[in-house]
Parts: sequence; C-alpha cells; structure tokens
Amino acid sequence: MKSIFFILFLLIGSSIVAQNPSKFYGKIIDATSLRPVPFAHIKVAEKEEGTTTNEKGLFDLNMTNNGRIEIGCLGYKSIYIQTDTIDLSKEQLIVLSSTTQQLEEVVVGRRGYENPAWEIIRLAMKNADLHNFKKSKDYTYQSNIYTHIYFADLDSSFFERKLVNKAISKMQAVGTLEKDKKGIPIVPVYASHSSSEILYNGISEEREVTSYKEAFLGPEFEQQFKEGLDPEKTTINFYQHWMRFLNYDFVSPLNPTFKNYFDYELQTFEKVDNDWCYRITYTPRRENDMTFGGTIWVTDDEKNFAIKKITADIGRSSPINFIDSIHVEQKLAPIDSSQVWLPSEQKIRMYVGGKLNEKWSKFQVDISTQNTFLSDDQELITTPQDSSIFAMIDTVKTMGEVKTTAKLIDMAVTGYYRMGGFDFGSLLALYAQNDVEGHHLQVGGITNTQWNKNFVMGGHIAYGTKDQKWKWGVMGKYVIDQENWTFLYARAQHSLQRLGAGITYPGQDPYLWFQQLWGTYSNPYILDEYKITGGSYIAEGIQLRGSFTYKDENYFTTPTTDSLIFNQITTSEIGGSIIFDFGKKYVTSRHLNRYIAANGKLPYISINYSRGLPNVLNATDSYHKVSMSISHRFKLGAIGRLDYVASAGWTPSTVPFPLLFVHRGNNLRYIYDRSSYNLMGFGEFMSDAYGSIRMFHHFEGLFMNRIPLVKKWNIKTFGITNLLWGGVSDENLAANVNPWDKDDPTFGSLDPSVPYVEVGGGIENIFRMVKVMFLYRATYQETASRKYGIMFAIVPEF
Repeated sequence: MKSIFFILFLLIGSSIVAQNPSKFYGKIIDATSLRPVPFAHIKVAEKEEGTTTNEKGLFDLNMTNNGRIEIGCLGYKSIYIQTDTIDLSKEQLIVLSSTTQQLEEVVVGRRGYENPAWEIIRLAMKNADLHNFKKSKDYTYQSNIYTHIYFADLDSSFFERKLVNKAISKMQAVGTLEKDKKGIPIVPVYASHSSSEILYNGISEEREVTSYKEAFLGPEFEQQFKEGLDPEKTTINFYQHWMRFLNYDFVSPLNPTFKNYFDYELQTFEKVDNDWCYRITYTPRRENDMTFGGTIWVTDDEKNFAIKKITADIGRSSPINFIDSIHVEQKLAPIDSSQVWLPSEQKIRMYVGGKLNEKWSKFQVDISTQNTFLSDDQELITTPQDSSIFAMIDTVKTMGEVKTTAKLIDMAVTGYYRMGGFDFGSLLALYAQNDVEGHHLQVGGITNTQWNKNFVMGGHIAYGTKDQKWKWGVMGKYVIDQENWTFLYARAQHSLQRLGAGITYPGQDPYLWFQQLWGTYSNPYILDEYKITGGSYIAEGIQLRGSFTYKDENYFTTPTTDSLIFNQITTSEIGGSIIFDFGKKYVTSRHLNRYIAANGKLPYISINYSRGLPNVLNATDSYHKVSMSISHRFKLGAIGRLDYVASAGWTPSTVPFPLLFVHRGNNLRYIYDRSSYNLMGFGEFMSDAYGSIRMFHHFEGLFMNRIPLVKKWNIKTFGITNLLWGGVSDENLAANVNPWDKDDPTFGSLDPSVPYVEVGGGIENIFRMVKVMFLYRATYQETASRKYGIMFAIVPEF
C-alpha cells in the first residue's frame, strides 16, 4: 500500500512540476558591436506570452510550457529557438544580426542609440496612407452611436432638494441609477441611440439613419442631434496629422513633428485581439498644447505597423474651455482583406463644466460608437445598450418644474417661445428704439417641424410710435426632398430698412435683428418685397438655386439727412446660383434653416448671377450682376488655424447706386461683427466691381502657452486682416446722385488703386468666451467716423 501511495505521489508531483512555469531569461546583444539590444521582443509562438528587453538588453519570461520562441527587433533578423533544446536553468546570451534595411531617418542619442519607440512611430507614419480609412476611395459599414449625458460629481446635499428628491424617486422606480467612484448617483439628462448605414465615397460620408431614439430633460432638438451626431464628427482619426475635435485641431501622436510635442516610451510587446502589438505611451511635453496623452498599440510587421488600439486623455490643464477632462478609447480593425483599418469601437467620456469652478457639478458625456462591417480577420458583434435611461428621462419630463426649465433654455438658445408646433417671436424684436420709429413694437411667430417636418410658415406685424406706420412680413418654406435638399421658399414684406445693413425679413436669425432695429437710421427706406426661391442638389456637393424678386424701395429723409433728389427704385430680378460644398455636413434647425456642422477638406464656393428685367411689373432698371465667394478653414501646423472668406463681384450695367454692391459696415461701436467691415459705416462705400478677402487667424496659444505665468490663464491670441478693392465706372459715376444731399452729388466709392484696409488683433478665451480686439482703419481715414476701434465679441467655444 505504501508503494502505491508513493507512486501516486510521484505522478501527481510530476504533473504539478510539468505545469509550473519555466523561466526563460538572459540578455540580447548586437552581433557587430556587442552592445545590448534594448526593447527587442520575445514571444512564444501560438501563445499569448511575450515580453521585451529593457534598456540593458535584459529579459525575463515565465513560460507555462516548452515551445517555439521568436526573438526579433526592428532593424534585426528574427531568430527562432525551441526551448526544449536549451537549458532553461541558465541565463541565455542571444546574438542578433542587423538587416540591410535602413530607416529613412536615424537620430543618434547620447548613448549611441535612439529611442526605439520613435522607430515604430515612424513606421506607423510611413504606412499611414495604407491604413487611414479617410484615404480609401469607398467602403460601406453600419454605425451605432450611443450618447448619454449625466449630471455628475454631485454631493449629498443636492439630493435633499425637494424637486431633485422627487425626480430621483421617479427615476429609481423605473431603473437603477449608476453611481460614481464616491458612491453618489449620477443623474441622466439626455440619451440618444442612432443606427445608420454609411457609405464613404472618398470625400464625405452619405448616411442613412435606420433608427433613432432620443430623450432629453430640456428643449426638443431631435433633428439637430440626429444630424449632428454622425460618425464623421464623433470618430477621431488618429492618422491625421492634426485631429479635428470639438472645433479644435489636436496634434496627433503620428504627426511628422511628433518629437516636438510628445515624449514616447516603448512599454512591451503584447497581444491585442490576436494581433501582436508594440505598446507605447506618449506624454505631452507641454500641458497647455493642444495634445492628448495616452497609450498606442501598433501592430508588428505582419500587419504593417497599423494602429490596433489607442487611448487618449486630456486633463484640467488643457486649453479647452468648459471641459474638465476627456478620455478616448478606440479599437481598429481591417475593413476587409485590404489594409484599410476603421475604428470598430470608440468610447469618449467628457466631463463638462467642472473647469469653470471646482465646486460646481459637471456633466458627464458618454459617446459610444460601434462600427460593424465584413472582415476577413474577425467578426465584430455589437452589444445592446441599456434602454431604461429613456424611461427614466421620459418619466421626469412630465414634471411641471422640469418643463418650465426646458422652456427657459429653449428661449435662450433659439430666441423664440415655443408653444407646441408654433414658436412665438422673435423675442429680440418685440421692442426696439430708433430715430425713425421711436418705439418699435412687433409681434409674430413661425411654425416648427413639430407641426410639419417639411413645411414651415410665419410672419410678423410691427408698429412705430413716432412714424405711426405699420410694417409686416410673411414667409413659407417647403422641403420637397430632404436627401437632396430640394426646397421652395417664398416671402413678402412691407418693412423699414437701411442701406448697407442687409435686409431684415421674416424668419431671419433673431439675433441679427438687434443690430438692424436699434439706433440712428442712415440712408433709410421703406421696402416692399416679394421673393420666391427654389433649390436642389443635382449631384453630391453641387447645389443649384434660382429665384425671382420684386422690390419697390421708397427712400425718405430723416432729421440727419437733406432733401431727396429721387425717392423710388423698382426692380424685377431673376437670379441663379451654383454652390459647391463637397464634404460639408449640415444640421437642420426646427425652422428648416441649415447650418454647417462640419467642414470638409474642400472650400465652400458660391457663384451667383442676377438679371434685372425692365418693364416687368413696372420695373425701371435693367442690369446684370455676377458675384462669387470662397470660404475655407484650414490648419497651418503649429502656427494655428486660418479662417478666410474671399469674394468678388461685377456689374457691367449703369444703375442707381443702391443697386451697386453696397459693402456692409457695422453701426455698433463696440460689438464686433465678423461678416462686416467693422470700422466702415452703413452705406459708406459701394462698387460696381470689387474683390475682397477677410481673414481671421487663431494662433491657438502658440505664444501665450510658452509664458510661464500667463499660460495658466489659457488666453490665446489672434490676428485680423480685412482687405477690399473696389471702384465705380465713369458711366455709373456720371449717372448717379446722392438722394440724401442736394449739395453733394457724390456718393461713397473706392479708389481702385487704394484698397480699404482694416487690420488688428487681440486676445480671446477671456473667461472662456470673451474676445477683445483692437482694430485700425489704415486707409480712407479722411472720411472715417472711426480710425481706431476697441471691440468685443462673446463667443462661447470649447
């Protein structure tokens, strides 16, 4: 019996010994120099076991079984060792021979070798065009985006409030609230789940939304959120040298000048989803630069050094407004048998608002994206998201206090008071004061897409207590085809206008009324206008528009003007436009207005022609006018970001000067208007031929971030240049008179050889939203009411 127990003991012991890990350790050196080879990788074939050598060439690997080991390093020939042929109880000395392959760039450090992580990053950049999904011509995939926003970082006293306690009780009756690290619940305020079929054509993404669900403890902006949260704007492309996110350009860890922005460290060589990868950490060299920090996993030469996985983090010291911190996790997989890799999973978590004040609560924003596509390498499976958050939010939305808060937010954002499918307003035009009307009183409104998703109509009626005249306006817009944006638009109005300020009309952005209705009216007139416009996309990125406009302009004097020489201009005009907006993404408002939500690679171009038809509806003037404009935003590397608008116009016709190109000024002394010449008065200059360029350059902290004390304030500098060349032909100079001054027959025109010049600069990001700028009018100073200007703009930006 003893012998049987002894045999069993030996068998069990030998089995345990066989399963105990063996240690494979030693040193790797260069065959020529005999120097240590740092960061060489050692991996067991068919196993997920591996390690790398340290800076002294030493390694230590625990193995559960004998096997075939691959040893290699960039720039060296790989070798293979069968562990059952060597003595694992002894330290191994392994010699690697260099290959004939040479890197394009070699930087030798003080110790005779460069950071091995740099070599891997260079190889990832070298193959970036192969792997970058934005470099591919076309592909199709399905995208699911889950966006949740929570009220987070709360304290226990917050839950003691009567309204909050009642709301939380309703939520907990539906489901379980998530908790933060302190064990305090985070309260959901918004949720949306979106599924889309995506076709990328090499320039932009065509998206067909197959399902969408939204809940919000605030205004209903479903259309805007649905169109705004598409993969092209929420997916971060780390293969770009400058990554666009939150309206900023962040330096990518694969930027060609990566060593100026990051410190890299090769950590190890490990498997990620069956792919062997180099794990490299990257840390910003300056905390105030527009940079993430994190970890990147780059595949080995079998997968051509593609990004397999990446994490990116920004903390409180970042220059982003309102954002306390950002964390991004992204996994990529090949789309098909090609070498193009698309993010298969991405998670973004942002804490918003905490940077304003450490004691304030924050909003936790979670955006999770799952992209599914056919792949020869792996099958991607999307996981269902918890939908109880919708029930929680919908339950609380029925509370009266919550409804009131939502309406107040909506009024501040839109300028209208919403009453179901009708919006009362605009609120900013209800009352104004000017020298013509005295007290301006106005009521009106416009329907919204809740009433009809493809058709809106609206209008207003106004009265001036001083001139004792009624004004009115009506409009309607019908979108026949949302996909191609085929629409019909019509408006009519009898309204007070001022030359050179742009025309106000029903349904116009309510914040533009403020500039037009207040103050002293120069060059005033009463406008009777009837206009109809239609448009549609005829191809991707190419839109055609056509219009007919009848205008009867009746000019009159004010206490600041003289007698009139003429008082009426009547025109009947047809017009046409072709617009090129390749790659642009739009968001449609609830009044069926479209706004650019994402810029593409190419500029926005508009070419316009209009023809005045004499004798049509008693029109008095015949003319031709051609104009075009180009606008674009692009990154200039470390120098910053440039926004510009270039435009030109020409009319070969002889017309009354209000029908020339009247260049837009700004009558608000201290408020900056980006679309105007801010030191130019309304109607001061006009041309029958002109060319202009307006440039606004953001230096993105290039200078301020390098000043030790100032950089903590997160202030940024910018520069402004506005140039205008123009003139009036001899024919138009001879034919025109000034209707407001009988003693001065001239009107404002530019000397073709002397451009109008406004230059300046300033600082932005004061209190996270204020711009202060100094402007100087360098030319035409003798006619200027202002040669210098200190102006302000409030622009809340991330």
